[in-house]
Amino acid sequence: MKKRIKKVLMILVSILKWEKKIPIVSIKEPNKLLDGKVALITGGSGGIGMAIAKKFIDSGSSVILAGTNVKKLNGCIEKLGKQAKAIVINMNDSSSFGDKIVEAASFFGKIDIFVNCHGVHTNRKGFNLLNVTEDDYDKVMNINLRGTYFICQNVAKYMVQNHVKGHILIISSQSAIEPSWSPYRLSKYGECGLISGFAQVLLPYGIIVNGLGPGPTATGMQDECFNGSIYTKDNPIERYTMPDEVAEYAKLLVSDLGNTVVGDTLYMSGGRGIIDKR
Repeated sequence: MKKRIKKVLMILVSILKWEKKIPIVSIKEPNKLLDGKVALITGGSGGIGMAIAKKFIDSGSSVILAGTNVKKLNGCIEKLGKQAKAIVINMNDSSSFGDKIVEAASFFGKIDIFVNCHGVHTNRKGFNLLNVTEDDYDKVMNINLRGTYFICQNVAKYMVQNHVKGHILIISSQSAIEPSWSPYRLSKYGECGLISGFAQVLLPYGIIVNGLGPGPTATGMQDECFNGSIYTKDNPIERYTMPDEVAEYAKLLVSDLGNTVVGDTLYMSGGRGIIDKR
């Protein structure tokens, strides 16, 4: 009798068992990878942020650029067209993040993608461990690490509460894999832990978190990049990474093609810190 009951129960379990099915991902055309998506990009008026915004729009997405310089943001919006909006977000004011995300979502009705692209550096001329001040440290860590932590946390809350199976991409730096004697390197090292930690917690909600770590890139942060040359002695390939190159990888990582990359950081180092011993 017990064997018969057990058999019946096993049959019932097999009948009632829910089989999880996931549709096969097909590769879309490059200009449709982000079709219908909406992306919020902090640091959106900077060199890398602007390149990412343009690439996303070209791939079918609408974008919301976040920054603190209203004039610069408006100039970017004029260049990008009707698929772009702007919002002021002060990365030192974490208490405003929740409301700012709700406001940003109201522009196009949602946020599917968040790209954390803001960041500051110290004045690097003559800069070394022995002359780092508390002000230097606090300025960099508050924006690059504390600001990143809490803006990503608030985006995650928005996505979870609104059942958005989205992507969070943190633009880190190749500096994260170098010895952390400077506040900037330390902030980027900390972002690596944040990326894997947030990925672990948010994956069950269908939210994919990754990082992208460019090496020296031809933006305004590189004072020595001038006269149309992208030569640099700071990496083995002896040239700067271009913002468009970073944007291409960002597009891939926040598309469905990036869904099997989880909690990782892709470094575009030009070999620096990888094949050399710096």
